[in-house]
Amino acid sequence: MMPPVAFTLCFLTHGDDILMLHRRFPPNQGLWNGVGGHIEPGETPQRAVIREVAEETGYQISDPQFAGLLTWEGFEIPPGGIVIFTAKVPHRRFVTNHEGNLAWKSRAWACSSPDVVNNIHVFLPKILAGEAPLHYHFVYHDDLRVKDIISPLPETFNPEAVYFPKEGFAEEQRGDFLLSFDKDRLQMDVIEDFIANRSYWAAGRPKSVIELSIQHSICLGIYHHGSQVAFARLVTDQATFAWLCDVFVDDEQRGGGLGKWLVEAACRYVDQKGIKRTLLATRDAHGFYEAYGGFYHLDSSNWMYRDHPNLKENEVR
Repeated sequence: MMPPVAFTLCFLTHGDDILMLHRRFPPNQGLWNGVGGHIEPGETPQRAVIREVAEETGYQISDPQFAGLLTWEGFEIPPGGIVIFTAKVPHRRFVTNHEGNLAWKSRAWACSSPDVVNNIHVFLPKILAGEAPLHYHFVYHDDLRVKDIISPLPETFNPEAVYFPKEGFAEEQRGDFLLSFDKDRLQMDVIEDFIANRSYWAAGRPKSVIELSIQHSICLGIYHHGSQVAFARLVTDQATFAWLCDVFVDDEQRGGGLGKWLVEAACRYVDQKGIKRTLLATRDAHGFYEAYGGFYHLDSSNWMYRDHPNLKENEVR
């Protein structure tokens, strides 16, 4: 099944050079890549890449050329897809951005340097040679690329289609922070490190278990300049019950209201779905969840519960 195609990637050219971005944030942090980003709801990939190029470089491109489709599995973020474009620009003057450092690089360097995201070495030479758009699929294991599959474009893929995220998608911006229910944004290395190595409730949890749990949950992430700084997930039947779990905020971001924001967003989600009861377990944050989520102690245990605000007195729970 085709993973969600929610990103764009553009290689801007001037003469024999390509404008490359040295990424400051995950994914592919510390490596050189093209420019691009997330396709927003209601955008086509082309409109998204025009907007992203303007935001990241200052170039106003009008006719980016569709060059292929990139998909992946087993990477540091959940499986997904990127629509690849190229565009010629009339000069070499770009503007700086917070995503990383921009620099003009030779085509030969971009297609071979170990400092470049290594899957680019597979598809960029073909694209620059003028080959027809293809589907490039990459399989990763333990952060290593282990398999490359190059094939014709899937019949179900339309590069001109308007992007409409799956049900449950929602985003909210507060200053430099973004809260999103979009799993395509999740940064698995951040989540796995905190849950397995820094949490008290799931120390040592295997990476495969964490990935499977995310696959079958509603997930919330908070991002600061593209870097994930908070996470929570809801295990739910979407009708009667939800369990709020794996809630964390990065140590450096605590005290700024991000945990409150996560809990409020999770509670708003279950209320909008009409879910009757939500549970959670905590060792020492009972007051926090009581104040910001309306949770109550369940007997004398670490468990807490919260009922839908419109639940009738005589309704079976």
